[in-house]
Amino acid sequence: MKKKLWLWVGVVVCLIAGGVWWYRTAHAKTPPSYETSEVTRGDVMAKVTSTGTLQAVTKVTVGSQVSGIIETILVDFNSRVRKNQVLAQIDPSLFAAQLNQAQASLNNAEAGYNNAQANTGNALANVRAADAGIATAAARVETAHAAEANARAALDTAKANLARAQAEMVNAKRNFDRFESLLKKDLVAKSERDQAQTQHLVAIASTDSAEAQVEAQRANYRSAQSQVVAARADHEAARIKRESAVALQEAAQAQVASARAQMSQARANVESAEVNVSRTTIRSPIDGIVLARNISVGQTVAAQFQAPDLFTLAENLDQMQVETAVDEADIGKIKVNSKAIFTVDAYPNEDFDGTVISIRQSPTTVQNVVTYQVIVRCVNKGLKLKPGMTATVNIQVDSRKDALLLPNAALRFKPPDDDKGGGSKKEGAKKELGKKEGAGKNRRVSVWMISAADPGKLDEKKVQLGITDGTNTEIVKGEVKEGDDVVTSSGDGEKSGGNRPRMRFF
Repeated sequence: MKKKLWLWVGVVVCLIAGGVWWYRTAHAKTPPSYETSEVTRGDVMAKVTSTGTLQAVTKVTVGSQVSGIIETILVDFNSRVRKNQVLAQIDPSLFAAQLNQAQASLNNAEAGYNNAQANTGNALANVRAADAGIATAAARVETAHAAEANARAALDTAKANLARAQAEMVNAKRNFDRFESLLKKDLVAKSERDQAQTQHLVAIASTDSAEAQVEAQRANYRSAQSQVVAARADHEAARIKRESAVALQEAAQAQVASARAQMSQARANVESAEVNVSRTTIRSPIDGIVLARNISVGQTVAAQFQAPDLFTLAENLDQMQVETAVDEADIGKIKVNSKAIFTVDAYPNEDFDGTVISIRQSPTTVQNVVTYQVIVRCVNKGLKLKPGMTATVNIQVDSRKDALLLPNAALRFKPPDDDKGGGSKKEGAKKELGKKEGAGKNRRVSVWMISAADPGKLDEKKVQLGITDGTNTEIVKGEVKEGDDVVTSSGDGEKSGGNRPRMRFF
């Protein structure tokens, strides 16, 4: 009986011991494991990444300003062309006919102009002849006036002579009457009375002669006045004739001006027709290469409202540019002459160097996303790059040489509170809140290293960060040094990335 009792006691003890062992085994704490990366030295470059399209630096679309049928095409895709080289020919028949018509109109206008010029010469000769007639008539008027004045003077002289003759006649009559009276008284001789009588008769004859002279001079004066009137009439007729000649001259000059305007219009029509004929020959405006040909022989091009695109030329494919859109958050970091590196899908393992030459001020907004166009110029060695290729561009905004580099994965790692070395959970929470002091460049953060005293714990290290290239970040100063291993992730979690990761298990 006692043996059975001890046997059951032994069984119970074994069960209890097995249960304790199982419980301790099941609830034993497994030492944690972490992935680490080494803090290194090297070069780091901060960059802005965007995508864009490769384009020729100078691209020209060649169109047609006239309509017609494409008669010949002298170039094709990828053809090298020189400036003013003929690219295509539009049928010029219609425009040549218009040119001939315009030339005929010009010849007619020139003939009309020459005729008008001749009429102007005749009108000018008539004006000059009228001027000569006016001068002659004016001279006649002056001569008539002089003759009138002479006639008036002669009349006045005749009147004076008449007055003197009349006075002498009166005196001779008085003398004769006195001698007649004295003769009756026998106071004078009869001969003296006869002499006085003779003198009286002579005075009468002189008076009659003077009166005749006066009448003659009066007739001459009236004739002179008539000549003055006639001369004035001739002068007025000459003046009217000149006015008529001047009017004809002005009309001829107006005809000359009209003919000159018609000739200028006709000449302009000829020039316009010549330009249209020349435009039927499509020439290259630049030295370059044909990127696109949009026409075929026999095709009709219509240029009523806008010039149709016939060819697309690139001036020089040795120089290319990437037109890339940069987000408004990053545009302030980019400067003209900033260096850029880009790749294209055709050469995924090759980097191409470029330089920012322009930052366009005009924004583009798509679904509330604002971007600005940045132009990156590059040298196209070997003509590997082609227009239209999509490029992924990294524009350098800052760089450091021989900087202390921290893997970015270490910045993303956040340890559990139980793994932090020292301090209570409350203090650990305060430290977690105080990890990041500031933001962006030169901010202070915490990184973690495996504690040398207790491999199951982590030590917090403060560092001040500089620029980053997306993989590594510059350490400006802090509690880590080159060669230190910083934790990037826990061993049972996903790896966050980093520089030269190394596995360590504890």
